[in-house]
Amino acid sequence: MASSDPYRPATGYPFVPNGMHYPPPPAGSAYPYRAPPPHQPINPYSYNNQTYPNQRAIFLRRLIVALLIFTGIFFIILFIFWLVIRPHFPEFRVTSLSISNFNVSSSSSSVTGTWKARFQVSNPNKKMKISYDEIKTSIFYKSELLSQTMVPPFKQGKRNVSNFDVEYGATSSYIGGRAVSQINSDERRGLVSFNLRIVADAALKVEGFWPRRRLLRVYCNDVEVGISGNGGSGNLTGGATRCSVYA
Repeated sequence: MASSDPYRPATGYPFVPNGMHYPPPPAGSAYPYRAPPPHQPINPYSYNNQTYPNQRAIFLRRLIVALLIFTGIFFIILFIFWLVIRPHFPEFRVTSLSISNFNVSSSSSSVTGTWKARFQVSNPNKKMKISYDEIKTSIFYKSELLSQTMVPPFKQGKRNVSNFDVEYGATSSYIGGRAVSQINSDERRGLVSFNLRIVADAALKVEGFWPRRRLLRVYCNDVEVGISGNGGSGNLTGGATRCSVYA
């Protein structure tokens, strides 16, 4: 007979009226109550739901803005400097070119001769001086090198015009059979064109600024020399030839 002690703990399943019983929940089933929310990581820059800015990000932004401002100011100063100074490359001209003892050998595909050239160099700048160092100059027939030599260094003041002379010499310099045939053809019409080159290490100096070094490349193309049939000599025709200057 069941005990009627009210203080005895209940065992088993609770009583269901009308004799109806429900099976226990299967093993491994979900918890019948809603699961608690997942753990949220703590934001080190927030306190009492207030978010504080990242100091490193602020520093980087300020640094980038400062660099942009500095770069803009630098280019503005450079542009103003260019407007004030307006630097220009020097101007080169071949004012004289003569040739003597010019001889072309078809059997050895070589050339012999002496060339004397005079260059005029103009510095058009009002506020810039130019110094020329390690000047090397060459003379070509088309793309065939005939001779090359060095020129002593010199300096130019503001708005200065200077001249320097160069002598080239070739003794049985090989140039190839095709170039020999072309020179012989030019000699028959009495006019031979030569190309002169200058490479100079130049220092451009403006007062109050450090000098800037530039490697100047000077191209004097198609300098025509009228050659007589006797003695293989000739002189520049058509007046001075202006050269192209690159740096």
